[in-house]
Amino acid sequence: MSKRGSDKFEGGRKASSEPERWLSNTPLLNTHHPKIRLMAIRLTQLRLGERDKAVACFEHVQRLPFGCLGDGTGESSLAVLKSARGDCHTKSTLLIALLRSLDIPARLRFVTLKPDFLWGILDLGDQPVEHCCAEVWLEGSWVGVDSHVVDLPLAKAAMQRLTEQGRTLGYGMHAQGQTEWDGRTPSFGQFNTQDAGSLPIKDWGVYDDPYQFYSSTPYLRNKLGWASRVKWMLGANLVNRRVNALRRSVLPGNLAATGSTKVADSSS
Repeated sequence: MSKRGSDKFEGGRKASSEPERWLSNTPLLNTHHPKIRLMAIRLTQLRLGERDKAVACFEHVQRLPFGCLGDGTGESSLAVLKSARGDCHTKSTLLIALLRSLDIPARLRFVTLKPDFLWGILDLGDQPVEHCCAEVWLEGSWVGVDSHVVDLPLAKAAMQRLTEQGRTLGYGMHAQGQTEWDGRTPSFGQFNTQDAGSLPIKDWGVYDDPYQFYSSTPYLRNKLGWASRVKWMLGANLVNRRVNALRRSVLPGNLAATGSTKVADSSS
């Protein structure tokens, strides 16, 4: 990846390079809905400048506990607000909605990762998994981030467990995954740009929301069917049980010892 963003990923659907293109609304984003607009205003009313406002939105979304909602391809930003939790697809949908409501261009980049990063919470065998990162237009360039996906208590618990087990990937995290974002440089938790073995194996390009990605990608369109959704909902229940147990397994004192100064509510 480039130092300023995720422009190294050039595959997939060709997208407009104009930032203004990435301010539009979609049925999943609900950018103009009063609840989204009021939330964005409340989060950023004491922040100056687009970068600080973007970081405020990131911090709010990150505080939401990680949890699968069962159908990340079709959950709206309002559904994420109501459930107060989400995974990479759903939490990213909310983040993009908040940013666009503030007239900050933002988009989703979809990639395929090897299943190693989900070891310990979901057994996919050798089957790769689609993952999305947010990209935000700040100070003249796109800055990539996915460290909003895993809440801090879970991220710290996962990295502690990985250290104990001598693993690089698992529990939804990379052992050297990032958990903070300054709005200036990329921040990724599910992979590490210095670890070639953890990097995405395919870049699908950039999209407005998850439904747009899956519905316009023939290879993945079957994931919108009922059979795939039911299968994922059953898997989501297992994931939620395992991540909740992992989050509870680490005492607050142990979390503090990892160096984090921002510990979110771990209830879910």
